[in-house]
Amino acid sequence: MNYLIQEITLYMFGAFLIGALYGWLMRGMRSKHDLDLQSQRHQQELERWRRRNQRLNERVEQLELIPAGGAGEDWQDEYDLKVIADIEASTLPKLAQCNIHTTKQLCKHCHNQDALYDLAEKIGVEDFAIQRWLAISQLLRVANIEVDDAVLLEAAEIYSLNDLGEQKPQRLREKLTRHNQRENILAEIPDEETLAAWIEHAQHILSKL
Repeated sequence: MNYLIQEITLYMFGAFLIGALYGWLMRGMRSKHDLDLQSQRHQQELERWRRRNQRLNERVEQLELIPAGGAGEDWQDEYDLKVIADIEASTLPKLAQCNIHTTKQLCKHCHNQDALYDLAEKIGVEDFAIQRWLAISQLLRVANIEVDDAVLLEAAEIYSLNDLGEQKPQRLREKLTRHNQRENILAEIPDEETLAAWIEHAQHILSKL
């Protein structure tokens, strides 16, 4: 009888140990699962904050280019390449294949002459055509410069922010008037106050680069 009781006790103790071990394993698995879920949630939250921080940094970078006097609420420094009339419709898909869709992307892509020549060969245009697109794209970064303004500036041999920043309002107006008489691009030449604001903003952008 005592032997039977000992056997039963032994079996019960073994069952208890197995049950305890199983319970411990299950709790461990649940804890790991909970930790994995919590870690996943934290990673997702961290990624959301990273994206938000990136957007804020991009916004700050853009705001830093606005001069203290203000540049107008509609100021922007990136446009769809379709605004440049010289770029033929058939060329836009070729540029898109090079991941170039906007004026800013064009400027970034053609960061040196070799990159410009390489792009010209890829899309089958003359390099001087791309140089003209680049000039217009750069000038469009300036507040209140419209596409036709940029086209006239380029025709007047103002090819970059540096070129514009070195101008004097009176001399620039004379130069634009002279070239507009030949090209007939603008109905009216901007006044010296507007040109001075263009020059100031070009200098301001350059100071942030």
